[in-house]
Amino acid sequence: MSRTTGVAIPDVADGARRTRREARPALRGDIEGLRAVAVGTVLLFHMGVPWVSGGFAGVDIFFVISGFLITSLLLREATRTGSVSILDFYARRARRLLPAASVVLVATAALGYLVMPSSSRGDLGTDVLTATAYVINWGLALRAVDYLDEGADVSPLQHYWSLSVEEQFYVFWPLLILLGLVVARRTGLRPMRLLFGVLAAVAALSFGYSVLHTASDPATAYFFTTTRAWELAIGALTAFAVDRLRRTLTHAAATVLASVGLAMIAVAVLVLDKATPWPGSAALVPTIGTALVIAAGCASQTTGPARLLGLRPMTWLGGLSYSVYLWHWPLVVLAEIRWPDISTWQTVVVGLLSIPLALVTKRLVEDPIRFDRALSARPRRALALGAALMAVSALAGVAVLRSVPDLGTTRPVEGATALVADQAASPWQVRDDPETVFTTSGRLTPNPAVAPQDVPAYYDDDCQVPAGDTEVDTTCTYGDPTSDRVMALVGDSKTGQWFPALEAIAQREGMRLDLYLKSTCAFGEGSSVPDECAEFTRHALTAMEAPERRPDVVVSSAGADFVRAADLAAPLQTLEDRGADVVVLANNTHPGSEVYRCVAEAEGGDYARCGFPREEVDASLGQAAEQVGGTYVPVDEWICPPGASTCPPAVAGTLVYRQGSHVTATYARTTTPIIWRQLSAAGVTRTPVEEITVEDIPEATGSARG
Repeated sequence: MSRTTGVAIPDVADGARRTRREARPALRGDIEGLRAVAVGTVLLFHMGVPWVSGGFAGVDIFFVISGFLITSLLLREATRTGSVSILDFYARRARRLLPAASVVLVATAALGYLVMPSSSRGDLGTDVLTATAYVINWGLALRAVDYLDEGADVSPLQHYWSLSVEEQFYVFWPLLILLGLVVARRTGLRPMRLLFGVLAAVAALSFGYSVLHTASDPATAYFFTTTRAWELAIGALTAFAVDRLRRTLTHAAATVLASVGLAMIAVAVLVLDKATPWPGSAALVPTIGTALVIAAGCASQTTGPARLLGLRPMTWLGGLSYSVYLWHWPLVVLAEIRWPDISTWQTVVVGLLSIPLALVTKRLVEDPIRFDRALSARPRRALALGAALMAVSALAGVAVLRSVPDLGTTRPVEGATALVADQAASPWQVRDDPETVFTTSGRLTPNPAVAPQDVPAYYDDDCQVPAGDTEVDTTCTYGDPTSDRVMALVGDSKTGQWFPALEAIAQREGMRLDLYLKSTCAFGEGSSVPDECAEFTRHALTAMEAPERRPDVVVSSAGADFVRAADLAAPLQTLEDRGADVVVLANNTHPGSEVYRCVAEAEGGDYARCGFPREEVDASLGQAAEQVGGTYVPVDEWICPPGASTCPPAVAGTLVYRQGSHVTATYARTTTPIIWRQLSAAGVTRTPVEEITVEDIPEATGSARG
């Protein structure tokens, strides 16, 4: 049985079929030079060299080159043999890409385990697995919209996102070519024209989506395959024009095109910066520039730009570009984690170590497998080797994940209730000597190493609307789902952090708890509220207008200190006018650094060094509560007591912070009786104040969605 999966092209397959495995094509010096430019700019940018402010555009150069080369290979094979072998194509990609990628993944897993704090091992292991499967770009996109990752470490494998985009292109583009050939054979259409039209349509759709998505949510647009496909398509479209360019483009015209292209690349690398929305329309500058250089090189390799790019040092670095790209980022990131005060020039030295490492990798790993005759002759064997390499990388990721400690949230805790001065008093006051219950050493709940995982249960239910979306989910209901008494929790993730306490209160009061939460968005309307947040607020108000969803109690808070009190009060006033009792919870002091990570690194002792000065919280929340005649709960006092010299990282054995300024779900649970008493005293809930005790801390539970 033939191992070739192919489809004949009617108008190009009239000659005798030759072998389907292509001979090694001669390297184009200008393209090798472009690779050197691409990897060099990325390397300098990541090493912190200031004058390469747009060095991130090097990845876009790579995309165009990849699109051109892969499409040229496929078209050349189709023209020569009348078919395209998917098996051979995937085998070539496996031989070319997987060996070095797997070596770097395993090395990064091992070095990361040794260098990175234990609190980062979960992300490291996950990134090894998603990079192995070439889907890390989607994982990073999800992480980018997740407000849980406020202040999270940069992944040493983050740069694999671009490899994932390319691999996804390599999977689908040959299949799309085959589909086009089938359609052409059955309809009589010219295959090349049909394929060109399909690719042009893909490029146009992807570019339009990229512009729109970059404008609305640049954090995720940066990583999406759908916002990057057009860049690969530009290179692919150029490949369709190779023969025509050779016939019609004069040497002078080629010189002009290449010069303009290099100038565009220079502008992108030297003028653009991190503030530029990316990719979007701005990415046209380096991508069109790269396409112009490649197009010019199709006609002439003797132009000035082509000779410059073809200089021996350029082609040498271009030949190492893949391994340099793989090695440089883990080296830089891990060095910065190991030595936080590392200078720019020291980072440059570390980054440049990727070049000798790349040389060794190329000679000992890349080339021996890539050009192995036995593997070239037997594509199934090459694919089996690729699968084995991926399995080894995956095992490294699993090994890292297995080293992640247990969260440990099932232990009984006191937390905030240990700060109560007199349990018999009403209202409760924070004790005068809060430092006596601050924990400075020993075991903590949750385990600091995995504190970012100690989040409210609604995260598992996707009940926090991400960036770029403004629609509410009316199925996000907790507490007693059958109750006609409704409590609504409205706001951002700093509001949502109190969910463990409010869910417990709703359950014990026999109330339904409806969630209207959106990442990084205060519940407000007005000039100080971003448009996306204001739109979400309007949608939430509309949802709460329905008789069955009209709340009896509305609880809100906010982490954004730039929103004016009047803008916070506006939608709360609307709900108050509809008959709801309004409760506003105070924001809490931002630590300014990752407390949980500091505690994890203390390894059981000297937690006091992880404390930080107390700052007065923004007054706008209290003012908003006053404007609508609502109840203001100064819950911040139970996180960072006013009488303390510093804000504690842990209270009564309970870790306070998980990431950024968010409190752990465990600590939030310990505030249940404190918040409940204040709601009861205000007449918002029915349970008498004196019946609520420090024992009313709920047990840790998973999702209790109604």
